[in-house]
Amino acid sequence: MGAIPRAQHAGLYHVMARSIAEERIFRVPEDFVDFVNALALIEWECHAFCVMPTHYHVLATLEENVLARAVHRLNRRYATRFNRRHGRRGHVFDGPYRSVPVESERHFVWLARYLAQNPPAPRSWQWSSFNRDFSFVDDGLLVEAFGGRGSLERYIFETLEPGSNQVREWPLGTGSRPR
Repeated sequence: MGAIPRAQHAGLYHVMARSIAEERIFRVPEDFVDFVNALALIEWECHAFCVMPTHYHVLATLEENVLARAVHRLNRRYATRFNRRHGRRGHVFDGPYRSVPVESERHFVWLARYLAQNPPAPRSWQWSSFNRDFSFVDDGLLVEAFGGRGSLERYIFETLEPGSNQVREWPLGTGSRPR
């Protein structure tokens, strides 16, 4: 029996994929560069992203029936180059990607902060669109939602809880946070 088809509706999505068994799939700078270059080629409007050693997050707007094809293309392109570079074979990502439609402004605002604060040192992590300018990232939606770039940066980086770099609240009341 095949996989159940995923919804392919146009809209804003939080897309993420994880490595198998928490293996580091972004090990050396060339891995990060390859992934970001592949991300730049995908047919979506990328608003933000964060690439971590074992997983990635993307906040993007997609057209109807594009999501599965886009993520498959991204993951396949990256996995092929990763396996070649590191002399390995087989799957790189642990099962299918996850995608969550962003259906409220509160969820959108929460996601912006979650992605930006995902790295252990959020202000200095260079593989996040919150710390560097990437030509393919259109952060206009984020800037607009926060009423300006300064407000966006203050919300993301200056309202951290003491001793923490992670968001404490999952805004949709489901009881479970995305990882």
